Amino acid sequence: MNEDRLNALLEEATVDCYDEEEEFTGILVTLDERLNFPLQARALGEPVEVIGLDEARSGLRRGIMARVRKGEREYPVALAELEFVDPDSVSAEWLAAYRYWLGA
Repeated sequence: MNEDRLNALLEEATVDCYDEEEEFTGILVTLDERLNFPLQARALGEPVEVIGLDEARSGLRRGIMARVRKGEREYPVALAELEFVDPDSVSAEWLAAYRYWLGA
């Protein structure tokens, strides 16, 4: 994905934001609305299902935390640490925009 598209997505998510904290919140809310859960991913090489975002555990310093399920167990994992497996095109774009915003 090209840099212009990534910047356009981030502009959409952060319109009317005045500082980094507000930008983070804008991105978190937008990702929660735009990602098509559940998503398949790998956490530490193990397959997991991403069932949503954990707004309560997310923060500017910690990053966006995802809620993942493996078997009957659910736990939080940093969204940036997950390796997504064939996400749909909309989710893939927004995940790329988040990584771009992080500088990853």
